[in-house]
Order: sequence, then C-alpha cells, then structure tokens
Amino acid sequence: MSVSTIFGYRMVVVPNSSSFSSAGIGGGATKTAPRLCGGGGGLVIECSSRPQKKGTKHHMKTRPRKTQPWDIKRGPTVYPPLPSLPPDWTPVTDNDVAEAALSPPPPLEPLKIE
Repeated sequence: MSVSTIFGYRMVVVPNSSSFSSAGIGGGATKTAPRLCGGGGGLVIECSSRPQKKGTKHHMKTRPRKTQPWDIKRGPTVYPPLPSLPPDWTPVTDNDVAEAALSPPPPLEPLKIE
C-alpha cells in the first residue's frame, strides 16, 4: 500500500518542532519559522507510485531481445543488390564535391539592355 492511497493525492509535511522552539519550560515567548515565498505551513510532497521512463531509457528496456536458440543463431537479412543507376544520373564522389567548393565560380556575363 502506498502513501498516496492512505493520505490522498498530496501529503503535507509539517516542519520539526525544533524550528518552532520556545524560550523555556515556563512557557516564555515562542518563535515561528520565517515564511518563505509567502507559503503556508509546510512542504508538499507529491507521491508517484509508478514513475515512467523517458525516451531512450524506455526503448532500451522494452526493446525486443533474442531469447530463443533459433533466433540467436539467425543472421541479418540478406537483400538482393540494388539495380544500377539510370544513364542520365551521374554519381558524385566526395572529391568532386570538395573540388567544386574550392574552385571559384565562373564569371557572370554582363546584362544587355535593349
């Protein structure tokens, strides 16, 4: 049984009585704790009985595992090779891209206004 089922959704925690100390046994003046942020008498604790994992942690915990012997021995899928490129396409390599970036652009032709 969790705390939230006994006390409800929120539980208020009252500070220790030592912070509200009195000035003696005879019942002298009492001091109260200073108010912070204008709040009331204590801290509010919200209980979560089933916290959820976030993003990658959740996917790593729930990912499918190979547990069966036939599945452990299974290799990756072999796909047929890709078809060749159409003749009007030109394959570009990294060297071609680097050369194009380093070479200056061709000069522009002046505009002719008639």
